[in-house]
Amino acid sequence: MTAGGVSKDSLECFIAIAQAGSFARAASLRGVTGSALSHAMTQLERKLAVRLFHRTTRQVRLTGAGEMLLAEIAPQFARIDATLAALDAFRASPSGRLRITTLRDAANLLLAPRLAEFMAQYPAIELDIVVDDRVVDIVSEGFDAGIRYGGTVPEGMIATRLTSDLNWVVVGAPAYLDAMGRPQQPEDLMQHRCIRIRTGTGRLYPWELGEGSRQCVLEVPGQVILGDSELSLACASAGGGLFYCLEARARPALDNGQLELVLPEWASLGEGFHAYYPSRRHVPAALRAFTAFFRIPSA
Repeated sequence: MTAGGVSKDSLECFIAIAQAGSFARAASLRGVTGSALSHAMTQLERKLAVRLFHRTTRQVRLTGAGEMLLAEIAPQFARIDATLAALDAFRASPSGRLRITTLRDAANLLLAPRLAEFMAQYPAIELDIVVDDRVVDIVSEGFDAGIRYGGTVPEGMIATRLTSDLNWVVVGAPAYLDAMGRPQQPEDLMQHRCIRIRTGTGRLYPWELGEGSRQCVLEVPGQVILGDSELSLACASAGGGLFYCLEARARPALDNGQLELVLPEWASLGEGFHAYYPSRRHVPAALRAFTAFFRIPSA
């Protein structure tokens, strides 16, 4: 409703009649009967307490009051229609600014290899990606979405899986293992230098080894605590100790011989990367395009 109890629909009917110059033509354009439009105008004139049209059997003409009203409201309704049309285009065509917070491992493994391809496919989307391992309140900090491991998505968020479960392993430099010995069972790790990692919540991450009934969780010892996988892998490659990480993150160093797998039979699966956002309602087309593009189908 508008001011004075006058409805938007009745004003739109008024504009249609004025621009069509005929109740019949306006009724055809709006998909209603001529009598319905005539009744709507009678009600509008009664509420406004002013005559808007001169009606004869052959034509409909605006009164002075009608001309003034049309001149004032027609441009405003045209702007509203244009704005709504722009919103339709925004929903249908991926465009606009998209602000994402992501874990560093997800940035390296999931986003970096395909960012250029995404940019080429969606040139109207502006990406603002902040790499941060801490737990971020995406609503209060102005993000459209975040990327984290499935088990760490904040409560109340809508989560969309981007990858299948991920393989976690222990790695070490060959020179370190030659000098210190190769662990044969998980308990042997307690006698080694381990590079511990601090999570985005601030707690030290325990090493979860094995699956199902064979799973064990160890609070390993270590001289150094690091908060970054890349730094930790560099330290492990230099012989600083053993490190527990995503196998995919260590794969380049494993392939070139800088690192080797430790206790490979005790590798474990953890939840894959998930995108998360506050609501299923009115998800921007740009965010739908982003999650669909970076979703890796399960093998």
